[in-house]
Amino acid sequence: MQLAHVDPVAVAEEASLVLREAWAPPALHYTADYLRWQLGFPGPAPRAVLAREGGEPAGFIGAAPRRFRFRGAASEGYVLSFVSVRPKFQGQGLASRLYAELLDGLRGSGSPIVVFVEARSAAARRVLLKAVEQAGFKLKALAACQNHGFVPRASARPAQAVATPAAAVDEVLAAIAACDGERVLWSAPDAAQLEHSLRDPRSRRLLRVEEAGRAVGAAAVFLSEIATAAGVDRVATVDALYLPEPTAERVAAVLRAASEAFAGEATVPVVSAPNLAIVPQDQLRPAGARATGATFDAFVVHPDGAPWLDAEVTNLEVV
Repeated sequence: MQLAHVDPVAVAEEASLVLREAWAPPALHYTADYLRWQLGFPGPAPRAVLAREGGEPAGFIGAAPRRFRFRGAASEGYVLSFVSVRPKFQGQGLASRLYAELLDGLRGSGSPIVVFVEARSAAARRVLLKAVEQAGFKLKALAACQNHGFVPRASARPAQAVATPAAAVDEVLAAIAACDGERVLWSAPDAAQLEHSLRDPRSRRLLRVEEAGRAVGAAAVFLSEIATAAGVDRVATVDALYLPEPTAERVAAVLRAASEAFAGEATVPVVSAPNLAIVPQDQLRPAGARATGATFDAFVVHPDGAPWLDAEVTNLEVV
């Protein structure tokens, strides 16, 4: 088995093959175009490792560029994801080797890294924790990201908050700059990253959230593509919330807007919200959000730790 550091954009076709075979439906629809976009964000160079056996792709792991802010300190960083091994190569410890190889390449970056692992996969969690320890990194578990669903319903009560399409990226940047909660490892994309996000091969919108005529936050929503046994479902999805002071009304405004943003494109009537972790639990039900069975454990990893390992929660999209 040969492992090599690769340009993830250049090997997107091979990575797509590995991911689609590794993750049985229902799972994210890992097209090559999606991977090129996700791993092509502006920022530090994306990192990836591809395993091949006799020239045949066997496993893949990638780290996509991101920007973070915590307690006023901003940094380029990565979201580590796409860990996958094709079924016929599983059971050989390849996932551990992929993690080890990628983390070795990231050691000198000094950047914070966010990792998501399916909560139901104890084996995947063990592999991650062991790889991080062996690589000499420090790790902190953040609040878990439980997926929530939302079904729009008619209401006789006028909404106090509304979410509408942002007229310019600057409106969203202003909301991001206002996010300063000291517990939160904030996703803090700059203008170049926000503009790149809108080149998502799936439909995507940036929203401005208003209440009583003033801006109170922003959000990103997109049309997720989920591979199922019957084909591909398209589901309106909340990507990231930029709410400095989240309330049930403001979260509900984003969920309502997401349900309306992709009329004629979504194939199911439910809105999916994979990460509402910054929203207090007692505000979720009044917002109309209902927990589903899907949960991801979130971690922040860093070579040194400070200050990033003081974070308790992140608003970063689950990748």
